[in-house]
Amino acid sequence: MRRLVTEPVGYAAGLLRATARGWNAFFFTPADPTPLALIRVAVGALAFWSLLVYGLDLRAFFGSEGGADPDALRFVQGREKPLAWTFWNLVPDAALGPVWVAVLATLLCFTVGLFSRVTAVLAWVILVSTVRRSPVSQFGFDQAMTTLSFYLAVTGSSGRAVSLDRFLARWRLARAEVAPGRRRRDGRWALPSGVPGPSVGANLALRLIQLHLCLIYGMAGIAKLQGAAWWNGLAIWGTLASAEFRLIDFTGLAAYPWVLNALTHGALALELSYPVLIWVPRLRPLLLALAVGLHVGIGLTAPGLTEFGLAMIAANLAFVPGPWLRGLVTGPEPGRTAGRVLYDGACPRCRASMAFITAADPDRLVEPIDLTAVDVKSVHPSLTPEKCLTSMHLVRADGRVLAGYDAVVAIGRWLPLFWPAGWPGGLPGVTWAGHRAYNAVAASRPREVCNDEVCGIHPPAASRDRPAGSPR
Repeated sequence: MRRLVTEPVGYAAGLLRATARGWNAFFFTPADPTPLALIRVAVGALAFWSLLVYGLDLRAFFGSEGGADPDALRFVQGREKPLAWTFWNLVPDAALGPVWVAVLATLLCFTVGLFSRVTAVLAWVILVSTVRRSPVSQFGFDQAMTTLSFYLAVTGSSGRAVSLDRFLARWRLARAEVAPGRRRRDGRWALPSGVPGPSVGANLALRLIQLHLCLIYGMAGIAKLQGAAWWNGLAIWGTLASAEFRLIDFTGLAAYPWVLNALTHGALALELSYPVLIWVPRLRPLLLALAVGLHVGIGLTAPGLTEFGLAMIAANLAFVPGPWLRGLVTGPEPGRTAGRVLYDGACPRCRASMAFITAADPDRLVEPIDLTAVDVKSVHPSLTPEKCLTSMHLVRADGRVLAGYDAVVAIGRWLPLFWPAGWPGGLPGVTWAGHRAYNAVAASRPREVCNDEVCGIHPPAASRDRPAGSPR
């Protein structure tokens, strides 16, 4: 009798322990914050765009005599949603413009990850306040945005990657690393890797977003089962045939009813199966590709839902591994050095430039080398100290050597932060101006006096009597 009693108790205790371990592993195992950071960028950009559109007519949306009467809203919300709040009700009509500008500035800081912990909370406050103040203009996009911003705000981990906060922190470290008193005799840098470390907060936010996506898709599929058009395969046709918001004429598909049936039942099957199949690692890439295709298709057939589709695509990044996302920039080989940069360690301006580049290079694609501390021929046989002193030299992994402005453009194309300047930098007119600007700056750069304790390359004899910082 005692055995019959103890066995169920032991089984129940083991089940509880296994459940607790699984719960902790699912929610509280540190995770790479890169996907969460990209979600922050997308949510911030979409929020900025949304508030920018509201600014086309602030008084109509938020004014005391606009489309939504504030007194009527307070009455309705007081009865149906007593805890509803919005700061827009406290803004007088005369201050709508300045407050709107401050809101846009806050959302911009949130997007780029500046003061990310604070701006994440403020972004959520802005989005919720906007929805509560102008409910007549909200739709699924606003609900998705407030949900995503809430998870970003409460976990506070979205600024741990792809953010100005992280860039500025690495920039301070890099500037200290190249200070004259800390320069290494071997010409290398001791700056630690900038690959973001995993965190519990990032994992918690990603898990909450993942579970919410399963809820959204699953409930959408169940709701569609209540409509006869989704059973007979004609639901998609109703949207394609509508001319109200149509950008592309799809009415030619009427001759192919099997295509319409396949699209209708395929969309329904995706939404119903997503909450289950997305957790199967082998099927996850397929589910994510189908989800992206679904929202792209909705955007083409109903352009009014484009913003909603973009928000949902961004949310699906929660299921994408961080190392894979970084590999899109760094390549499939982590830690691979794309090139070595020889810079003048006796030039304060050169050191500051390399600190800036290194701060924007967390994956160490570029290896800085102080040419005053090494034999430059050991880096590449075609290099000489005299040539390297005239301009920065980049030795690519394939052996090619680029100098001056060409090296700057190549580095700009490797590092995401500099892409907006790096890719146009190779255009013919831009190249012509870039070479002349770089040569002018290089010719006037200051250079500290070297000695054998600091570096192995001395200034030209004719320049030794001139004070440091004088043009040469």
